[in-house]
Amino acid sequence: MNQETALEKLLEEHHSTLNGLSSIEAKKRLVLAGPNELKAKKRKSFLVQFLEEFKDLMVIILILATVLAFIGGETTDALIILFIVILNATIGFIQKFKAERAIEALKKMIAPSAKVLRDGEVKKILARDIVPGDILILEEGEQIPADAILLEANELQTQEASLNGESTAIEKNTYNGTIKAENTLFMGTNVVHGTGRAIAIKTGMDTEMGKIATLTRETIKDKSPLQKELQRIGLFAGKMTFVICTILLLFGIFIQKRELIETLLFATSVAVAAVPEGLPATITIALAMGVQRLAKNNTIVKQLSSVETLGATTVICSDKTGTLTKNEMTVEEVYFDESSAKVEGSGYNPEGAIKISTGENSSTLELLLRTAGLCNNANLQEENGRWNVVGDPTEGALITLVKKSTVDLDSLKKEYQKLHEYAFDSTRKCMSVLYEEKSSGKIFIFVKGAPHNVLEKCAHLTKERQTQIIEKNNSMAKNALRVLAFAYKELSAEDQKAWKEGSRTFKKEDLEKGLSFLGFTGMIDPPRSEVKEAIRLAKAAGIKIYVITGDHGLTAEAIAKNLGIITHEKHLILSGEELNQISDIELKNLLSDKNLEIIFSRVSPEHKLRVVSALKELGEIVAVTGDGVNDAPALKRSDIGVAMGSGTDVSKEAANMILTDDSFSTIVKAIKEGRTIYENLKKFVFFVFSGNIGELFTIFGAIVLNLPAPLTAILILCVNLFTDILPALALALEPAEENIMLKKPRASDEKILSRAFLFRMFYNGSFIGIVVISTFVFELFQNGWTWGETLDPENYNYIKASSTAFVILVMMQMAHAFNAKSETISILKSGFLKNTKLLMAVFISIAITVCIVEIPLLQGYLHTTGLSSANWFTIAVTSLSIIVVEELRKWISTQKTRLQSP
Repeated sequence: MNQETALEKLLEEHHSTLNGLSSIEAKKRLVLAGPNELKAKKRKSFLVQFLEEFKDLMVIILILATVLAFIGGETTDALIILFIVILNATIGFIQKFKAERAIEALKKMIAPSAKVLRDGEVKKILARDIVPGDILILEEGEQIPADAILLEANELQTQEASLNGESTAIEKNTYNGTIKAENTLFMGTNVVHGTGRAIAIKTGMDTEMGKIATLTRETIKDKSPLQKELQRIGLFAGKMTFVICTILLLFGIFIQKRELIETLLFATSVAVAAVPEGLPATITIALAMGVQRLAKNNTIVKQLSSVETLGATTVICSDKTGTLTKNEMTVEEVYFDESSAKVEGSGYNPEGAIKISTGENSSTLELLLRTAGLCNNANLQEENGRWNVVGDPTEGALITLVKKSTVDLDSLKKEYQKLHEYAFDSTRKCMSVLYEEKSSGKIFIFVKGAPHNVLEKCAHLTKERQTQIIEKNNSMAKNALRVLAFAYKELSAEDQKAWKEGSRTFKKEDLEKGLSFLGFTGMIDPPRSEVKEAIRLAKAAGIKIYVITGDHGLTAEAIAKNLGIITHEKHLILSGEELNQISDIELKNLLSDKNLEIIFSRVSPEHKLRVVSALKELGEIVAVTGDGVNDAPALKRSDIGVAMGSGTDVSKEAANMILTDDSFSTIVKAIKEGRTIYENLKKFVFFVFSGNIGELFTIFGAIVLNLPAPLTAILILCVNLFTDILPALALALEPAEENIMLKKPRASDEKILSRAFLFRMFYNGSFIGIVVISTFVFELFQNGWTWGETLDPENYNYIKASSTAFVILVMMQMAHAFNAKSETISILKSGFLKNTKLLMAVFISIAITVCIVEIPLLQGYLHTTGLSSANWFTIAVTSLSIIVVEELRKWISTQKTRLQSP
């Protein structure tokens, strides 16, 4: 069976054609086969997720204390504690549920797509909509969306590490009648080289990847360094609290002679107040909400841990095309023979003309245009009056150029029969296609690529002519034009015969020798308008920017100067060849020079990886942009791999985040968001821990001074619930500080609990404790109490004093929430009215506090009593003292900084 017959039979078996399925047929098959996606693991029921909120050790102890309270006859206290436990669990469950929903929504936003033939046309659809019988269009860098059999292959190679663990590229061949590994493609693997077409035979859970998915569907969620640090903080706080509670328990039983159940309840309530058990959940929520905000700004973050790393970025290694520029290539100039032509029009709109400014129209120009049209896999499509390219933007610009000329592209493709394609690769930096001219039977090879690489393959050029061509290339590059060279040749009669007979194996290196040079096209990819300001902002934030591109150095330099990346006369353009000539130590010395601006041009994947590795070895936190297969190693090696939304599936797989608009400015926005999230988490930790220190200081201060307990067990739990959760969550959503992008990047090993941070927490926390104890003692003395006098828990004087202590503690923590907005900026300048969520959280917490002490029904259950207007006024004024104290610390800190600065 010959290959043509084998392919016809294969298509017939799967009820398909070379032109693909019709849209109507595809819809029918989608209903029968189901979506082309792997089934997710079975979700836990809402009940199970809710019950998991009770697994925390402190909660278990609290439940145990509740049971003991019931046994001991303290029914009211037991019911109140049980209510607080259930309320805490409900809030935690709702928060986590919202966070998971947000993350799931983001996953849908990065759903993979694929190109298929439908109704005889190439269409881009969601990969989940592929059905058996679809004809897949495969290109380098794309992920294979279904199990398929190859119908056509042009040097196609895949990487199947996701299935077999081997990273070596595997060469694939066209189906010849027998299905085997060499002509079978698998879902989830990647095309690393070449192009091809294949028929989908299995989708979804029927694929090889689906079989693996049925064996294991568990995904281990990686915790970020910040989450791990906070867990360590929580564990440390837990150990300390265990020691404190043990002391309280022993002191209460043996010194104060309290009952066991009462003492246990009190010690447990202190433990719950001291340990911020909701800390890890709140961190996850804050990161998830940050990810949502980034998604609204065209950034899809694949891992929550990447958000915090963004804030520490010190270096951005940026590609030029599409990131700094619009990636809307337009050919502006054509050079052929010794003539030049200007091209009218912009973008992919084929309206325009080629105006020859020097010389006359020639057969060379027509051959160049034929080469541009034939050595090409792109298509133009018009949608709603706008022309778009399906395929590579550079090739789209060439198609546009041909359509502006007298060359009829449709007739051209009918005139020539494509025989074979040698796909572009980053080493050869060119693409070659073999065509047979149907009318004459002659075989030609058409080549396009980087000027220097193509010129090396050309013959019949004098040194004078070569110099002239290189000078023209440099001249066009200096004008920020991306230059592409074109060449061709007719194969010798002997080679043509051997090719047709299949009697000899041809190497692309041999076929690409002895070419005839045709000329250049110079394309402009204009800089993005918003990038200039983003670069200024990045530089102000202490972030170094390197341009790493495959383009000509002079082209990259022109763009870099225009955008403000290059601002000094002292700058360096380092080509890939020059990079090969220097050692790693020399490279690090260059990168260590903070004042040296460098453009890396004509680089290979190895060069890009080497630069990124050197920067990381210097201790930099590196963000790298990329869109091609060749960018994947550098994207993986970097701290933050940034793939373009228009890029290849391989680059997206290797990256940590994806820019849906491809713009450099979006990276800077993401860095700002990362910094904001980190700073907000510090505010959250400061607020929670300094409040907890205040509570502990109050409890132990009373013990040391031999005072009655200022707060009952139930009131401590109320403080923990109503002062920690709402304002803390609001601080996690704090808007970015105005000067956040004027600060230098934080060190990668920076810890939240630094000495200065710990001092600030204990400074504020101890002051809160002193004021609460003082208020409690003052209220006792006001009602005739004498030092050392024992008070019954039901005594009115005690209830009045403890109610006052409870209210002053809550009010001080509410005022303290505004202190947490900034470590250095005065509250008067921090825009404390901007965060409406924080204002609302404080208002709700105060309202609940008023209800606890003023509503008779709650007074009976919670052992509180109403306060006079004078009491409330005094408390309101006194609570503001925490702001005065923190303002004083900020002022002293600012003065010290000024004195220390040169």
